Amino acid sequence: MLALVLIYSVFIHLISACPSNCLVGGDANHLSVVEQWDTTGNRHPTVFLHGLMGFGEAQPILGFLNYWGGSTQNILHTLREKGHTIVAPSMGPLSSNWERACEVYAQLSGSLTDYGVARSQQFGHKRFGLNHAGKPPLVPGFMQESNKIKINLVGHSMGGTTARLLVHLLKFGSPQEMEACAQANAVCSPLFWTNKTQSYVNGVFSVSGVHQGSTYSDFLQSSDLCLNFFKRMFLAMIGANNSNNLKLYDLQLDHWGMERQSSSENIHQYFERLKKSKWANSKSNAMFDISVQALSDPLISFVQNSPDTTYFSINGIATSFDGRNANPTGDMLIFLVPTSVIIGSYSNSSLPILTQTYSPMEWRQNDGLVMQASSRGPVSGFVSFPINMLSDNPGDLAVSAPKKQPAKGVYNFVGSWKGADHFATNGIQDLIPGLRDNLYINIMTLLASLSP
Repeated sequence: MLALVLIYSVFIHLISACPSNCLVGGDANHLSVVEQWDTTGNRHPTVFLHGLMGFGEAQPILGFLNYWGGSTQNILHTLREKGHTIVAPSMGPLSSNWERACEVYAQLSGSLTDYGVARSQQFGHKRFGLNHAGKPPLVPGFMQESNKIKINLVGHSMGGTTARLLVHLLKFGSPQEMEACAQANAVCSPLFWTNKTQSYVNGVFSVSGVHQGSTYSDFLQSSDLCLNFFKRMFLAMIGANNSNNLKLYDLQLDHWGMERQSSSENIHQYFERLKKSKWANSKSNAMFDISVQALSDPLISFVQNSPDTTYFSINGIATSFDGRNANPTGDMLIFLVPTSVIIGSYSNSSLPILTQTYSPMEWRQNDGLVMQASSRGPVSGFVSFPINMLSDNPGDLAVSAPKKQPAKGVYNFVGSWKGADHFATNGIQDLIPGLRDNLYINIMTLLASLSP
């Protein structure tokens, strides 16, 4: 019976997240975005970065569940058929943005994952992770002196904040890591070099990004429920009948000493061990990184936008604001309703940003996991850059776009997708293929329309 209720709620969610009038057909005889912005465009490879509890394209859950498109399609295949070069690396599902950025770099360049001398000493884990040397790099020639290859990034949820940190490291490097390498007489990863002479990321598109944290993470930490919540998410994705098979879903925490102890260790036992680990009680995990309280911590606040990169953002909203609280609408998937209710009414006097920076509506309107204020951009702010991202033809997209190119170094917020919850924006719960194609085709059009 519960399964029928869930399937019904998903079906209603799919219909209501994109009502019949949300896509507008129109005259395609208008200028394209490239022509309107007067650019030559670019054909840079685009790297898709998954969010919290997500997974890369090479590791679909149970062999068929894609992070970008769910069980009925792979949105990335659709984009490749349109001529785009797409890669989607795998990162630690519960790891910090720092570790995730290092893991992405290693896969793009085909190198050993290096978390840094200073970082590994600070948190007491191994410096090196998975070795991708000898494997085909996801972006051949990336960051080699003889090549001037750039990339674009698309990040969903925590993938949005991972993208921002990766851009920072590719642009500015890390003085702390360079100093630690010099003191240890160690070779420093090129990711941390501070003397880079070119820009490596042309454009970034953040989809439902968690740039200013999620108050649900703060709630979970204060209630000591964090890892129990993630274990439930874990089991929901792989199925309770697979709880003994940890190989189905790799948390990639071996550098913390959290590899599976034996073939008999099941998920429940693993998470009990995880709760007591050094990792869980550190500031180097996803729970810390996506909390609002972490925004002022130097581990988070050092990240800057690159003046050479164009940033975009879009969010979903599946709540209505009654003047005090934000309440889930019928568009919200049933299992996101409890989290949405908590976010929609959350208060915390120890977090002045909730009351001093934005209105209650901005902090409480949400997609089930992330607040409106957070998904528009980081603390440094955003600018309004409205575009109809659900247009079903290039002409309508161009007509809806501002006439000038978006500003670099700041998040250009294209608007809110009304009626879309957190999992509508990447299609992982979709039972009908093609529902998110317009959004991602248009994202790729915008990124490809930027000056190279």
